[in-house]
Amino acid sequence: MVDVKLLENFKNLEITKKELCSALGKDLVSIPIDEPLIVKSTDVVNVLNAYKDGKLELEKLLDWVNTVWFTELFDYDDNECDSIAGVMDKLEELDEREEPLSVNEIDTYISALKNNQELTLS
Repeated sequence: MVDVKLLENFKNLEITKKELCSALGKDLVSIPIDEPLIVKSTDVVNVLNAYKDGKLELEKLLDWVNTVWFTELFDYDDNECDSIAGVMDKLEELDEREEPLSVNEIDTYISALKNNQELTLS
């Protein structure tokens, strides 16, 4: 059984992906869970603000995005899933671009999340 507190700590940036993996003892993708921890828009905004404020490195941001998106441990809030998914998709593209996230992009993403709007393709 997965300790929900560990997932909350990861979601809230209180522990790293490495610490989460170490605590759960296996590859995060293969861990079954009955009820994933819900990620809300405010959680993604907090992560973006941490990066914007220099409290979170790009590598840790990408670890967070990949863990939330590609494991069964987390799920998006039903009422905010479109805006969250759009922002998470854009953040995942950072892996491919290998570029830092601009302040303008961060502000755009935060605005979409706060207003529960799906990002338009650009």
